[in-house]
Amino acid sequence: MSAAERITPGGARHGPAAGQEPPAQERTVALEAAVRRLEDEICARESFHAKLHQLSRVFRDAADAILIEDLSGTIIEMNREAEKSYGWSREELIGRSIKLLMLPERYQLAWQLRQQCLEGREVRNWEGYRVDKYGRVFPTLLTAFPLTDESGRIEFVATITKDISTLKKLELELRESQHRLKEFSRKSIEALEADRKAVSRELHDSIGGNLAAIKFSLESAAAKMAENPEAAGASLKKAISHLADTIKECKRMSANLRPEIIDDRGLLPTVDWHIRQFGQRHGHIRIIRQIDVAEPDVPEVLKIVVYRVIQEALNNAAMHSGADAIFVRLKKFGRELVVEVEDNGRGFDFSEVSRRADRMSGFGLKSMRERVEIIGGSFCVNSLPGTGTSVRFTFPLSDAPSVSP
Repeated sequence: MSAAERITPGGARHGPAAGQEPPAQERTVALEAAVRRLEDEICARESFHAKLHQLSRVFRDAADAILIEDLSGTIIEMNREAEKSYGWSREELIGRSIKLLMLPERYQLAWQLRQQCLEGREVRNWEGYRVDKYGRVFPTLLTAFPLTDESGRIEFVATITKDISTLKKLELELRESQHRLKEFSRKSIEALEADRKAVSRELHDSIGGNLAAIKFSLESAAAKMAENPEAAGASLKKAISHLADTIKECKRMSANLRPEIIDDRGLLPTVDWHIRQFGQRHGHIRIIRQIDVAEPDVPEVLKIVVYRVIQEALNNAAMHSGADAIFVRLKKFGRELVVEVEDNGRGFDFSEVSRRADRMSGFGLKSMRERVEIIGGSFCVNSLPGTGTSVRFTFPLSDAPSVSP
């Protein structure tokens, strides 16, 4: 019988008396259970620390700037992106007020948003502004929310800010692009209507007048045919002369609308042809041609526009400059085609003409500018009273857009 056991009357055996240790087997079982509990707790702690490490890495390496502030607005923690965005190191920024990163005029609004967080509400995707260490103000998209302890009491406020400077720049470029597109569309319509108006006026004044004269001559010849054949013949000759003038005028108008030579032979022969035609009409003006490009240098889509602006620039010079010499220059400069029409006339104040309220003031210059800008080119006028005028056009040669004649 074990020394830990004792016999009571009736022969019954009992366990250890009070104050005596349990048997070794029971102690082993209890110890093993305690070890298992300890192992489970260690595993739980290791798992918790692993998750904490993962969350800490997410915090440190997040792509957006994250700050944690106490209830007074003092910064107590920040991630790497916050250092990069604001230009402040951790040592410089931690312990300082969040106001350091705000515009003074927006303090009140920012504190209203903080108050929402202190009341347990979140602020999501609010567009605001931040200021970095060097005074740069940049737009941000801000999210702020409260951080609570185990009892639910708010201890801190976390703010996540995304720098949306690039997004805002793209939005601005998109709006400007849409505005330019509307302007180009408007200018295209105005240029088309101006061309139609010019054709209509020529049809009425020139072709219409000639046809009326032909009609009158034919009616006169018909009336005189029986009584005076010689007079009738004279009327018919006059009608034939008017008809020849009309045919000639139709060809001139057709050439002005789109000369066939530009499709048959190209831009440079067309420019030469127009210069000859111009010289016949304005014999007192000497044209100096300076062409330093070859026909293949000019894309097909640019040829009609280049021809039009040279045509308009020469007409402008003949009408307004009083010049006796005009230089026409074409040259290739890198990936650009440069066209320049320069005269030695009286010149003018371009800025003053541009400011005039009358829409028809400088209409020829406006028409040229619009033609050039529609295809992405640039337009420049250099002129002062008494110095002559230079009109310069620059056309991109790469990715030239398609345009209508």
